[in-house]
Amino acid sequence: MAPVAVLACEKDCMDGVTQRWIDNYALPIQTLLTNIGNQINQLVPPTAQPPTVTYFLQPVQATYNSEISSALETAIFPSYFHGKCQLPPDFTINPPGCPNPNCPVVCGTPGSLVHFYGKLRYIAYNTTLHMLENLVKPGSETYKEIEQTVLEHTTNPPPRMFKRFIPRGSLIGNDYSKFLKNRRSADVKSQLQVILKSLGPQLEKMCGGNGDGTTNGLPDCSWEQATKAYILTFP
Repeated sequence: MAPVAVLACEKDCMDGVTQRWIDNYALPIQTLLTNIGNQINQLVPPTAQPPTVTYFLQPVQATYNSEISSALETAIFPSYFHGKCQLPPDFTINPPGCPNPNCPVVCGTPGSLVHFYGKLRYIAYNTTLHMLENLVKPGSETYKEIEQTVLEHTTNPPPRMFKRFIPRGSLIGNDYSKFLKNRRSADVKSQLQVILKSLGPQLEKMCGGNGDGTTNGLPDCSWEQATKAYILTFP
């Protein structure tokens, strides 16, 4: 018996579907980073404000842009949607709707992506969310970069009024300046951590969830009709 031709989501399909989800999330993520950036900028004195709202978040943006495509494609295809749609015992006949337009078997075809769109939606959301959360996790390289840059913009000398009563170069003055700098740094670090920790809940709320782990089906991060139609442009 001749082998059955199996239509699947090949490389152009996988690349296209992955990029579609990246494009879907582009505006929500930009809005999210703008919100976070505005909060961070409130920690910075008016005289040291950055040139752009998301200036301090550049390490997050750069790393996300370079890594999301690979992470998302892996999460969607090899990890979940893969393999043939034919069922036992012969593995030669496609079930109704397979490979397209609506395949009720988890496999590597556009029709399967459409049928299990709810799962696809959560894969895209979770991959995006977890990457962003990891990038702003205390101890990560991106977090350290953000913290260092923010501290450079927020560390100030003693107030001018106090400096009038301190001889230049005096030990007391230097000690007080160091004290203020350390206290300010500790305050900024604490507030920055709170702000960055809110990134995940903020994205969840933007997608229609409650911000407490309850996603409510992600109604505002679904893009179902347009994305399904795009998926079915692939054979």
